[in-house]
Amino acid sequence: MSFDCLAQEHQREKGSFKKIVSILQELLKHPNIDLEVNSVFTPITVCSLSDSIKFLMELGVSDINFSLSIITPWEQSSILKLEEEMIKLKKLLLVQYKRKANIPVIDFREDLGKGFFYCAGGKDRLALTPDEEIWGCQLFPDYFKGKEKSPEHKKYYFGTLDTFIKHHKNIYPRISSNYSQLSMENCSTSNMDCFLCSELKNCQVCPVNAAIASRTLCQIPSYVCEILKIRAKEINTFRKEL
Repeated sequence: MSFDCLAQEHQREKGSFKKIVSILQELLKHPNIDLEVNSVFTPITVCSLSDSIKFLMELGVSDINFSLSIITPWEQSSILKLEEEMIKLKKLLLVQYKRKANIPVIDFREDLGKGFFYCAGGKDRLALTPDEEIWGCQLFPDYFKGKEKSPEHKKYYFGTLDTFIKHHKNIYPRISSNYSQLSMENCSTSNMDCFLCSELKNCQVCPVNAAIASRTLCQIPSYVCEILKIRAKEINTFRKEL
């Protein structure tokens, strides 16, 4: 379930907070339902991150994800607030583990360093638009809107549905090979190539979300590096302190 918790009504429909909490409480009464909640925090709402996770834990949600929106730039004040919130969250989860021996926040209980992150577009998913166009995932048509004549458009566009059905054996391997290049070691920031970064294996950035900010696929804005390093640092510190 997508639920931004205490930030819900800042980013979503007014009045939706109480409705979703009511639905969550009902779902939690059914142990045969596997429930996972994902909350997204922006530079403006990041101040509610730790309290939001605490709220979900107190409701009884045992599988929680949180994401940091990278579409809008993070000013230094928001980055500092994220660092404060991550430290609070780490302490909250350490207390939770000592009391109940569980870790509700998925990122804190899963090992980092699983290898280089890559875009799954075109590999285990395809997206069909209302105009019957085929893309590697649902984010690409929005990114390429107005860029139909660009060379990149041709690299990532699988064609119309009818054409793809007729010629998929030729189209799919040719276009999907371009998607396979969208992995972290092929990205860069204004300061360096990402493959040179010591935190590369801890870094997971959607190339399209990053490109909406940087205007170039595989070009990562510098503020994204900062917020992801803060996140990785506190998760690693948490694991050492368990």
